[in-house]
Amino acid sequence: MGEFFQSFSAGIIQGTTEFLPVSSSGHLFLFRNFFNIDFGTDYVVLLHFGTLLAVLFFFWKDIWQIIHGLFTKNFYSWKLFFALIIGTIPAAVSGLLIEEFLEQHLTSNLTIGISLIITGVFLFFSDYLKKTDYSIKQIGMKKAFFIGIFQALAIIPGLSRSGLTLFGALLLGVKREDAFKFSFLLSIPVILGSTILKMGQISQSAQGLLGFVVAAISGFFALWLLKILTRTKKLKYFAFYCWIMGILVLV
Repeated sequence: MGEFFQSFSAGIIQGTTEFLPVSSSGHLFLFRNFFNIDFGTDYVVLLHFGTLLAVLFFFWKDIWQIIHGLFTKNFYSWKLFFALIIGTIPAAVSGLLIEEFLEQHLTSNLTIGISLIITGVFLFFSDYLKKTDYSIKQIGMKKAFFIGIFQALAIIPGLSRSGLTLFGALLLGVKREDAFKFSFLLSIPVILGSTILKMGQISQSAQGLLGFVVAAISGFFALWLLKILTRTKKLKYFAFYCWIMGILVLV
């Protein structure tokens, strides 16, 4: 497989599957396993950084409101800021502790196939959780940490970060649009932190630059689509996809 096509394909896979709740890391490692492509977690992190730009662009108004509120001592901005920090802790700790184990033991087709099926279960029930009126302003430290545990679980390829954090927020009764917003604001510290830690390795990889750009562009459009599908309770359709894909991978 040519390097150009490989990078372009990886960027499309990352950009669409990072935000659509079907596990970007699972699809990337399947892509690597089936085509015998040599890239590791550092390359995956570079592609994730491309999707980070998509998140920053998509949510720039919300991010600006938080930053502005911090300087103007707005209570809700500080509350949301600390909620995002607390929600990031589980994923940060698990990422540091099991990174080597993840690379060696959790990127097989067997693991990814089973994890995709589990993701499908979460997505299916997400559409049937009881509706309440909790807004993003009501997500305190305990709720944020609870959602953060779901984000930490998604370090396993095949478990969707967006799918699990959406489920966690909806399980707590957060309004669907605010659950969508918090889920992706919560991704910013994790992706930024992992990118900084891998910066030395990433700077040596020119292969990923095309994938980085493609991931950013496709990621923005995937975010727009997921926002609509979350609001209209269509996440179960991704459950069917995850179940079919998981079974095919296992077979």
